[in-house]
Amino acid sequence: MKLTLRILLGAIVIAVIGFGILSLIYKPLSKEAVYEKIEKHLTKVVNKHDSISSVLLTIHSEQTGYSEQFAVGTKNRTSDQPAQIDSPYHSASIGKTMNAAVYGMLVDEGKVSYEDRIDRWLDDDVLEGLFRVDGTNYSHQVTVRHLLSHTSGVGDYFEGPVISGKTMLEQIHSHPDLSFTPEQLLAFTRDNQQPVGKPGEQFYYSDTGYVLLGLILEAIEQKPYADILDDRIFNPLGMSDSYLFVDNAKSSDILGLYINGIDYSHRKALSVDWSGGGVITTMQDLLTFMKALEYGALLSDDAYSQMTGFTHRYEKGIYYGIGMMYFDFSELSFLLGSMTDVYGAVGATGTYALYDKENETFFIANFGSLDFAEKGIEELVKIRMIYDRMKVE
Repeated sequence: MKLTLRILLGAIVIAVIGFGILSLIYKPLSKEAVYEKIEKHLTKVVNKHDSISSVLLTIHSEQTGYSEQFAVGTKNRTSDQPAQIDSPYHSASIGKTMNAAVYGMLVDEGKVSYEDRIDRWLDDDVLEGLFRVDGTNYSHQVTVRHLLSHTSGVGDYFEGPVISGKTMLEQIHSHPDLSFTPEQLLAFTRDNQQPVGKPGEQFYYSDTGYVLLGLILEAIEQKPYADILDDRIFNPLGMSDSYLFVDNAKSSDILGLYINGIDYSHRKALSVDWSGGGVITTMQDLLTFMKALEYGALLSDDAYSQMTGFTHRYEKGIYYGIGMMYFDFSELSFLLGSMTDVYGAVGATGTYALYDKENETFFIANFGSLDFAEKGIEELVKIRMIYDRMKVE
């Protein structure tokens, strides 16, 4: 699912001031006190917001040895069953990072180049109408890199505007048990949306582009996308609790996932995500995945440097590479100038798997609501304002 972040300077300033102006009362905390304060804060977040039922958080530092996991709240709003640190959940656009990682592997193996044109694998009838600008069809100029970096110009079926009819979010709100194939997702953009520009002309976040990337991977690997993720990532890394959503029966035990007040955790409309982010996973599996990326277990240094080349501006203080985002906190707010930057995988439902390279620390969380696309990052700031006070022993 698309992440729509418009974190304004004022919002961050309010968040910092409202959290106690810790920069002025920076009192060191023990590890035990850090744990207690973070757990208390997360509990307060769940109790305060009706749009979520739980919060999961992992903080893991190779530098300090600190490794703690938190789970507060319940499985969903109608359940008394507590959320657990190993509870599976829908990870939204974190799946884009996995998609991009598979491409990095194929580049390393010489099976594909980032500059390859996508019409090498996709027929004209698949691409028809998706890249037509002012009467000219630009589909034969679109490269793999364009799709991976959201610069192809294609529309976005998930949150993009429509020229007629209901938006995708309006459709699934009215009919939460609608089921979608990749071809139907492309047809939505083809029939109801327009390209935003020519290939390479601008950055525009597009789930439609990542559906095309999934179809290309199926053409290259000659197997379903779900099997590609199993064979390339989940099985080799021992991510036994991770899989691509293909039917809601298998995913019946995931944590609540809320969009405009509806819990989609057991609804067929979860099929709206596919190769753009349809992965069910756990915090521990995501930690395993992020470590594998960062420490070279999956990709060559060159391929990973392509993913982490954050040259495209998403929003103020937020940049995009290939399947990954970068947060420059000093640019988000002058009050956060001392907070080290993070990068990694982010999803619109308040889910992320981020890495602070300077301090060798991973932050993994899930809020499980589209309302937390922005709030999830604001909460990360607050959590870090507690964690950064920890005394290193």
